[in-house]
Amino acid sequence: MASSNNKLLTRLRPLLRAGLFGAGCALGATAAGSYSVDHVDQYQRQRLADTLPAQAAARESWARALAFDLALYGRVAALEYQQMYEQAVDSTAPGYTGFNRFAHGRDLAGPGYLPFKSPNADTLYSNAWLDLSAGPVLIEVPDTAGRYFTLNFLDFYGNASNISARTHGTGGGRYLVADANWEGSVPEGATLFRVATPYTWILMRVLVNDSGELAAIRQLQDKFTITALSQEASEKRFPAPHWREPRQFLEIMDFVIREVGYPRAEEALVYRYRGLGVGGGESPASVWQDSARRQGIIAGLEEADTVIEASMAQTGKKAGNWTEALDLGRYGFNYLYRATLNTLGTGANVTDENYPFVTFTDAAGQPLDTSNTCYQLRLDPPPPVNFFWSVTLYDAQTRELYPNEMQRYLVNDRAPDLVRDADGAVTIHFQHGEPAPGSGLNWLPAPAGKFYVGLRAQGPGEAILTGDWKPDDIRSTPCQ
Repeated sequence: MASSNNKLLTRLRPLLRAGLFGAGCALGATAAGSYSVDHVDQYQRQRLADTLPAQAAARESWARALAFDLALYGRVAALEYQQMYEQAVDSTAPGYTGFNRFAHGRDLAGPGYLPFKSPNADTLYSNAWLDLSAGPVLIEVPDTAGRYFTLNFLDFYGNASNISARTHGTGGGRYLVADANWEGSVPEGATLFRVATPYTWILMRVLVNDSGELAAIRQLQDKFTITALSQEASEKRFPAPHWREPRQFLEIMDFVIREVGYPRAEEALVYRYRGLGVGGGESPASVWQDSARRQGIIAGLEEADTVIEASMAQTGKKAGNWTEALDLGRYGFNYLYRATLNTLGTGANVTDENYPFVTFTDAAGQPLDTSNTCYQLRLDPPPPVNFFWSVTLYDAQTRELYPNEMQRYLVNDRAPDLVRDADGAVTIHFQHGEPAPGSGLNWLPAPAGKFYVGLRAQGPGEAILTGDWKPDDIRSTPCQ
């Protein structure tokens, strides 16, 4: 019987290899693909460093390719490192707080808002940088009495997660925030919340319905607290934050790989950067003394800049003339997408929390420009959301909120003067000059030039997530 089975298997093997019986057939065939070497008998890890090309031209080409790759991989880490350094490391910098402490913004964003471009004007912002290298921290979240809030946690590679009204409700709680490698006991009454990296950014937002609430919301901000459970001081050397300088970029990335870490699935990718003095082997300073590698590094970083800039328009999918979100805050191995999106602006939230749309053009595909044209946007129906929606206008030249005498920068679902059409739709007008008295319009003042519009859907409803709801295009219209 065994001999008969062996003969049958011999005849079937060519067919199995050809895939004629499909994947995973009964004879134990396995599909080719990734595999673990942990239990492979003949596999041994390297003992020596990789080959460093002896010929200068080859060494330059090799370094250029590695630097190009490192620039895409590390762009968001370099951007976040600069922010962390200025807020938590450099005690001489404006806005310095140190680690594990909130810096609260006490006013809604307006024209000239400094921390970043294209801010919302719906919430008060707060920032904190956590240092979990000595152990976890305890974060107290107050009862917000139904008010929307989010603590947006971002690891050093821009991946986002939330403790928010959406994820944990508004009744408050105590959260032990620990990194991926921490092992220990969770204090009684606290909920463990894991983040990926020992250095983690919190971008907190608390909803403001109108300016009359500001005093109360500032008091509410102060009830969000961070307590480090270990008082051990960091002895780490933090390199200067000037990531645009090629040698300094290597220093920053060496710090990131060594002290911040990276996902285990990226081990092979990250190992290659040792040839640039990043993560082991030579130091960046030593590599920089090699003129061939130095020239290759400079060229590779410049080429990466060109590719990132050329890919800026591909950070979302088209919905008419709007661009809607893709995988914001959840990048996986999509390093170019991660680099381009965070170059446009760090701190993106996951789309389950905030689903954004943005447009620079009207229904005809022409740039939005109120120097000689007026426009309207009809939301029919308004965005289906669990928390709030808003439509905000930005000056295209500054990427900031447009200054105007009325200090009106957005239209949202909470505005007491919001005008709804007879059928429940909301029509918003964009024009430079003030509408005629008594026109009763939802008007957003616009510059005498180009602008763009952002639509935020906080807590997007199912129809947004499935694509069944999308905003109509902005259309030119007679001025009112």
